[in-house]
Amino acid sequence: MALSIESIVLHERAEIMELPVEAISQGERIGFFWPEKAAALGALMARDGQSQPILVHAVRGGQWRLVAGLHRLEGARTAGLATIRAIEVSGSAAELRLIEASENMHRRDFGPIEKAMFIRALADVYEGQVSAQHEGLTQQQIAIRARWETDRNKVQLRDETKAELEAEHTAATIAAVYGWQPQVAQALGTAPRTLRDYLFIHRTIIAPFGDLAEALARTPLGGQRKAVMEIGAIASQAQRRNVIELIIKDIAVQSVAQAKIWAGVKDGPQRNVTQGQSKYMDNAGSNLDRLTPAAWKQFAPRLAQAIKPSALREVRDAIDARLAALDAKEGGHG
Repeated sequence: MALSIESIVLHERAEIMELPVEAISQGERIGFFWPEKAAALGALMARDGQSQPILVHAVRGGQWRLVAGLHRLEGARTAGLATIRAIEVSGSAAELRLIEASENMHRRDFGPIEKAMFIRALADVYEGQVSAQHEGLTQQQIAIRARWETDRNKVQLRDETKAELEAEHTAATIAAVYGWQPQVAQALGTAPRTLRDYLFIHRTIIAPFGDLAEALARTPLGGQRKAVMEIGAIASQAQRRNVIELIIKDIAVQSVAQAKIWAGVKDGPQRNVTQGQSKYMDNAGSNLDRLTPAAWKQFAPRLAQAIKPSALREVRDAIDARLAALDAKEGGHG
C-alpha cells in the first residue's frame, strides 16, 4: 500500500493525551534545533497554554519517542512544564519520517538549508516505495527513472545536472503515489522549479558539508535561498568549503560575492587584513569613550586581563609612550 500523508496523519480525529515531558525522548531528527525558538515557545506555553499538540509514538516501558514538535517539547523542558499535550501516531520508520517531514514542510520560519533537508527526506520516503518495482508508473516515468539510475552517479556530471535529474526522478516517484505529475508540486507544497532548487541545495551543501551545514544555516547569508544557491554553484568542492567556512567565521562578510573574492575564488579587490576587524575596533572605541574617569579606574583590571598575550607588549609600549608625552607636557607647563 502506498504511503500518503492523508492516510497516516489524522490529527483532528486523534485523542489528545497529557504526557510527562520526561517520558519523551527526541530520537533522530531531520532538521536543526534552535534554542531561542524553543525558549520562546516554552514561555508562550507557560503563559497561554499549548495550542498545538506534539506527535509521538509509543516505545517500551511507558516511554514515548518524539515524531514532530521538537521545539515545543524542548520549550516545555526549558519552561519547567511537567506535562505536554501530545497525539499518538504509529507506523513504520518510513511512515514516521514522512509525518515528521510533512509536519515541517509548510512552516515559514525554516531557512533554505533546513527546508532542503525536509524535502530530501520526503523524496527518500517516496523513492523507497518504488525502489523494487515499477508498478503504477507510466512509460514516461519508467524512462525517467531509468535515466536517473544510469546517470545519478556519473562523476563527470555537474551538480546542477544531477539536481535536475534528481528533481525529475523525485517527481516521477511521487507521481506513483499521488496519481500523476502535475500533482507532485502540490504534494510537496512547492513549485517544480523550487523543488529543483532545494534538491540542488541538498546535493551541493548538505550532502558534502554535513559538518558545516548547520553553522551556515545560522548565518544571515545561510538564511537566503538565493545566497545558498550561489554558494552551491561554485564548481570546486574545495573552494565551496572555503567560502562556507569564511561566511561562518567572519561576520564582516556581507555577500557571497564578497566571500568568493576574499576566499580567492573570484577576482576582485582583496580585503585589507584589518578590514574584518574594523567594525569591532570602532565599536570598542565608541564604548570606551563613554566611560567616566571613575569607571575607567574600575575597568582597568578587566581591560588588562582581556588583552591578548600576543599584544601585551604593544599595549604596554603605547601606554608608556602616552605617559611620557603627558609627563613632558606637564613638565613644560612647570
